[in-house]
Amino acid sequence: MIFATIRILTILKFRLIGLLVFIFSGKRKKIALKNINFCFEPKCLIDQKNNKKIIKKSFMLLGHSLADFILIRFYKKNYLDKIFTIKNLDYLKENLKLGKGVILSTGHFGSWELAAHYLALNGYKCMILYKPMKDSKFLEKIIKDNREIAGNILIPKENSLLALFKHLKRGGIVLLASDQHCYSNDGREVELFGHNVRSHTAFINLSLKTGAPILPGFVYTKNLFNYEMEICEPINPERFKNSLDPELEMAILSNKYLETAIKKAPENWLWSHRRFKGLINY
Repeated sequence: MIFATIRILTILKFRLIGLLVFIFSGKRKKIALKNINFCFEPKCLIDQKNNKKIIKKSFMLLGHSLADFILIRFYKKNYLDKIFTIKNLDYLKENLKLGKGVILSTGHFGSWELAAHYLALNGYKCMILYKPMKDSKFLEKIIKDNREIAGNILIPKENSLLALFKHLKRGGIVLLASDQHCYSNDGREVELFGHNVRSHTAFINLSLKTGAPILPGFVYTKNLFNYEMEICEPINPERFKNSLDPELEMAILSNKYLETAIKKAPENWLWSHRRFKGLINY
């Protein structure tokens, strides 16, 4: 009861902070509005207002997600069982039985950090790809501890390929966010919202080399007491082995899943990232 009260107050506080950031942060709000108008082109003034409302809500939900992450070590399984559901968990169970490992591909979407925590509490511990914070060892330790508290393993992006490969070969789960702009040379131009955008493909190559299916999954933060992670149908590399360009075809399908999730609940996505760099003048 005490934790539930503290949790609600903390989330409400951070949702308010998110609202204030939306009001006073011209730079990030400008990026977010450009992105959403690029994806959902407004046809009239009402469309513009609706897009702005979505961005406003997305900033508040970002605060909500941050609060969840700060409190994550206090989220126990019996509490999360009441507020968190995983749709299509059988996709994960059945594909793990194949013994080739599973790549869970998500995005900066809803309280995805909480989803990783809840999966681990249910016995589905993941190796999570992440970018270390080099500027602050203190914050880096807090972030790493929070992400690993339930048994997940963090691995820095640099020189991670071999470790990920071995983990999948042992039948493990790799969790990564693949939704942002790809600045490295291992990405490709892949369609998203009708535009060819630089997209990550290293995880797709990993799938092709190991035979591990890719399971897209997205977390929908619906309200204070209702979270849902939806695991989508697997992208099985075996289906594409005779394709002329299996990497591209799998990347197209991966982006389609992302686009569908964004259309379903656009307020849950992180719009303030320069996702369409090269296509939008930020």
